[in-house]
Amino acid sequence: MSWPSVKLADVCNVIMGQAPEGSSYNEAGEGIPLLAGAGDFGEITPIPKKFTTEASKLSQSGDLILCIRATIGDLNWSDRAYCLGRGVAGLRVIEDKLDASYLWHFICTHKHELASKGTGSTFKQVNRTHIAEWEIPFPPLPEQKRIAAILDKADAIRRKRQQAIQLADDFLRAVFLDMFGELVTSSGYANSQKYKLLELVDYIDYRGKTPEKSESGIPLITAKNVKSGYVDDEPREYIPEENYDAWMTRGFPKRNDVLFTTEAPLGNVALLGEYEKVAIGQRLVALRSKGKVTHEYLQFLLLHPFVQDLIYARSSGSTVKGIRTKELYTIELPVPEMQKQREFSAIYWKSKSLTSNQESAHQLDVLNFGALSQKAFAGQL
Repeated sequence: MSWPSVKLADVCNVIMGQAPEGSSYNEAGEGIPLLAGAGDFGEITPIPKKFTTEASKLSQSGDLILCIRATIGDLNWSDRAYCLGRGVAGLRVIEDKLDASYLWHFICTHKHELASKGTGSTFKQVNRTHIAEWEIPFPPLPEQKRIAAILDKADAIRRKRQQAIQLADDFLRAVFLDMFGELVTSSGYANSQKYKLLELVDYIDYRGKTPEKSESGIPLITAKNVKSGYVDDEPREYIPEENYDAWMTRGFPKRNDVLFTTEAPLGNVALLGEYEKVAIGQRLVALRSKGKVTHEYLQFLLLHPFVQDLIYARSSGSTVKGIRTKELYTIELPVPEMQKQREFSAIYWKSKSLTSNQESAHQLDVLNFGALSQKAFAGQL
């Protein structure tokens, strides 16, 4: 079954964000929570870091909030009024024409279409015209609701599996705090043995280089793939196999290297999994221990809020935060005795072995959900 297409602006109000005056920003909860970009997104709803007393563009509860810079197409639900900054747009459906959940699932499945329209040298961005003229399949409203209900149920199963994996990650964070929590307090940090990051790691840095991409070949891991504690396979990007050796002139990433995103978003950290060959893209560095820290300890340390604050204190940029190499590598990190780090690493891998089946099942859920979504918007459900 084929459906007519409709431009998004015909069934949805597009509210482009606008950055408030910097002097209106605060972290004391005064005014309206500010969404500057994807760095303020949670899994489903936003987790804003700042507020503004001079909000001009506002979302309403039930709106979709769309990232329009760098990680174009990322989505959150608006669960209250937010100030929409320059890196996001609000999508408010015309309710007698378009179902919001239907639109959510369509964008999640087809965001690569919007991302392909992005322009810009440092990071891509789309504008109002790109969003407003984006054509979506337009079945009757009851059919939209039926499709959304099916995808909502499938997505709920996928998320429950993810929550089980998250519980294991929460356990590891608790173990980390039990073993090293004193080091990430102000007094403990001040009294600890510290080293600059560059003294602890070698690094592979492909920032400033843009690889040629292909439909298949060697997997390309970008900042979009690196989340807080794990690497997401989506979006899947590749570089031509014949270009691999010529591209990887700065070094080859290895299993368990610590991946760190330097911009859009800043400060996501994960261990690299098992790949026969893999390339890394811009806004991302791979860190490899020189011997004073284990990779597992370093990952959890870099993700801890205390260290994240150290990272953000050295960052720059008003809308999209980023950190320069010289700033990143001079951050001083606490280093405990190696035996204790190895004990934590052993617990880490024991936990990972127990949840590996869950993670494999979750990956299958993701693939099945993607296939189901493609069928849904092709009129095959």
